[in-house]
Amino acid sequence: MNIDPVKALEGKVERLGKDLKALESRLENAQTDAAHEQLGLTNQLKDTTRKLGRTNDRVTELAESVHRLERLLVALNRKVRAGETRKADFENWPEIEKKELAKIFQGQEAYSRRTFTPQEAKETRKAIAEYDRRAHEAIEAAESLTHLPANAESLWRKHYKQWHAITDKHRPEVPNDDTHAKDTAAKSAGNEAIKRTRQQIRARIEDAVANDLLFPAWFENAMGPAAPPGRADDWLYTATDVVLYRLLHDVTSPADALGPAPAEDGHRKTLYDRLVSECAEYRRP
Repeated sequence: MNIDPVKALEGKVERLGKDLKALESRLENAQTDAAHEQLGLTNQLKDTTRKLGRTNDRVTELAESVHRLERLLVALNRKVRAGETRKADFENWPEIEKKELAKIFQGQEAYSRRTFTPQEAKETRKAIAEYDRRAHEAIEAAESLTHLPANAESLWRKHYKQWHAITDKHRPEVPNDDTHAKDTAAKSAGNEAIKRTRQQIRARIEDAVANDLLFPAWFENAMGPAAPPGRADDWLYTATDVVLYRLLHDVTSPADALGPAPAEDGHRKTLYDRLVSECAEYRRP
């Protein structure tokens, strides 16, 4: 045993140094192992991500294949049924006279026109009278501009301002009591006509469903092959309006139930947009 305290301390320091180096070596080895493990996990994650991406692509391809298969099955089913099933006729409607459709059109036009209540008509006539008064004053002011002396600048500005104040105004529409009464009658007749027409169309669609008739291609393209479970009444309501739309707007496409979208806003475009949205809901799986 070394009895020299200095040498004994140096021995302890030397042993501690060796232990520290051994600990550092173990720590470096542990860090290296951890880095390798992290790299392995990263590579494994990347590989899993790539596999997941390929799986998603495959699922998308399968979904598209299933969709194509469904369309082929629908087409095949139509061909099979066409050979052995009576077809529903949603094109010829001798029971719906043209004058009924004309009433519906006139009613729709009446609804699109601006109507006045008695109070609104009274206020509008007052506004028209005020406009006419100011317009007459403006015309007189404009005429006086040609007679003012050259040094009457302030008066010229006053008359010009009076004239210019009316140039950006618009004369209100004149209320027409006769038109209001005619529109009221047209709306009532149109409502009655559309009620009768819808009843006739719905009855024929219900008969086609009850007898399992083959629907026209444009009908199935829009409404699907059958009513969704639990939504038969809604489906019939939309189907009736699809047929009515074709009759009102003379759509004859064998594939497109509604034809091209209307270019202008109005009753027809509003109905078109509603039917497109509702039909899309019924075609969803």
